[in-house]
Amino acid sequence: MFGFGCKKNDKKEGQGCSFGMTKKQQAIADREVELTMLAKSLVQEQGWSNLTMDKLTSASAYSKGTIYNHFSSKEDVIIALCIHSLKSEAILFARAAEFEGHSRERVIAMHVGYRIYARMEPVLSTCAIMAKSPWVLEKASPERVKELNELEEMVIGHADQLVNHAVEQGDLKFSPGIGSDAIVFANWSIAFGSNALTQNASNSHCIQRLQDPYTVLHNANMLLDGLAWQPLSTEWDYRKTWQRVEQELFQQELEYLAQVGR
Repeated sequence: MFGFGCKKNDKKEGQGCSFGMTKKQQAIADREVELTMLAKSLVQEQGWSNLTMDKLTSASAYSKGTIYNHFSSKEDVIIALCIHSLKSEAILFARAAEFEGHSRERVIAMHVGYRIYARMEPVLSTCAIMAKSPWVLEKASPERVKELNELEEMVIGHADQLVNHAVEQGDLKFSPGIGSDAIVFANWSIAFGSNALTQNASNSHCIQRLQDPYTVLHNANMLLDGLAWQPLSTEWDYRKTWQRVEQELFQQELEYLAQVGR
């Protein structure tokens, strides 16, 4: 459903395709991936506010001039990280889209994929807020902002397809003022907010008192029940759906999370 990345001869996570590139072009592309992954490590260790071009230079094997050949500013690096993050999410979404079940189960599968990504990348998964900050957009390169926007449009387009398919199947009905755009945004809002808070505000009393590991699922079900997306949670056990999605689609990621204790 989602078409990201190479289909053969893939390199490591985040690297581009080598088809049609000269050796010099491939070397430049590989170096940019290397720098992006280094910036990712800095953000994970020190947070977004501590990411600077000087720190990226100090942590790399390259000169400041070389780094500026790849990124026009630290804001440009932030957009590059957000592009990397969205591509990583899209890989999980693509798997979720292939889940065998009715339309609402496939939406739940998307929520499972998003939840797993947030657990794997608790800092990077919040980059949507950073990417849309005026101070970032003003200083990032137009080319990179355009790439991010096009990628977002592609992901949104596939989400629209899922919603429209539910309408075609009779599982969901649009109402005045609530069409695909509103439903896609509502699901993203619920997923983003639920995961950002559970991953990054765990010391909050409001979150600490929640003992159920399916809190994110409950939030999604409240939204989907409110939209009357069939079958309702009173008629279907979506915990079993969530578990089946994890077991059938994301077993490798769950094993990794168990190893690192997240």
